[in-house]
Amino acid sequence: MLSHKESYKRDSLDDASVDIFKDVVNYTPIFEQIEKASGIKAYELTPTYSDKRSKRSIRADSIDEIIENIEILVNNPEEKFIFAYSDNPDGLLHKYGTDSEEAREYILNAEIKIKELYDNLPQDTLLIISADHGHKNINKPYTLLDYPEIQECLILPASLESRCLSFWVKENMKEEFENRFNKIFESEFWLMTKEEFLEKHLLGFGNKHKKIDDFIGNYIALSISDSMIRLETFLAEGKKVKKSTHCGLTKEEMEVPVIVMKK
Repeated sequence: MLSHKESYKRDSLDDASVDIFKDVVNYTPIFEQIEKASGIKAYELTPTYSDKRSKRSIRADSIDEIIENIEILVNNPEEKFIFAYSDNPDGLLHKYGTDSEEAREYILNAEIKIKELYDNLPQDTLLIISADHGHKNINKPYTLLDYPEIQECLILPASLESRCLSFWVKENMKEEFENRFNKIFESEFWLMTKEEFLEKHLLGFGNKHKKIDDFIGNYIALSISDSMIRLETFLAEGKKVKKSTHCGLTKEEMEVPVIVMKK
């Protein structure tokens, strides 16, 4: 969730004086919530580079390692919740695109292995397969460094994501910013004020976290096309443009599969 790196230059922040996740964001991980509510043990299977969120955390860096560890855990007859995350096909889609043979081959192979896993699961097991987002091929990468008329309106560089950008706009230039941004990007990005963004519940429902007003600026722009805007400054070049990515509002990104298999 938080990379422990500076947003633009990507310098390490491991020696920061404040643990932002613990002391500022400060939420109870779902694993702890499940154990407290049900009394059953909750496990997470995640890649080696991921931060641990469960006290029962197992490292698994491939679909084979995920399946092997699931099979070991389910052979223990006690009730349990297992969350397993694979960073592919997401990584392959970023690198090669949604129509790539590399992504297609991975998904077909994963389907076979998951079917074999299901066949070997004990009775009274519920297997749920889903994704945290879809993907959209990128055909138009922009940089705001090419638009000084927009830069002039900003207090800080844009942040968040290349298809979901947050802007801190000068109070006396809001009208100019809206007009200038929409003149260039209106057909590709949906610009709204922070108030409009929050009213549409695009961050979900419930009580607003106390840091929301600090984490996002006074404007948000969401991609509704195959475009992205690189997050970069004159001091730090943005990340390499990926063949495919997410965080916009297109159907391809917003719709995800939910597969439920009960034994």
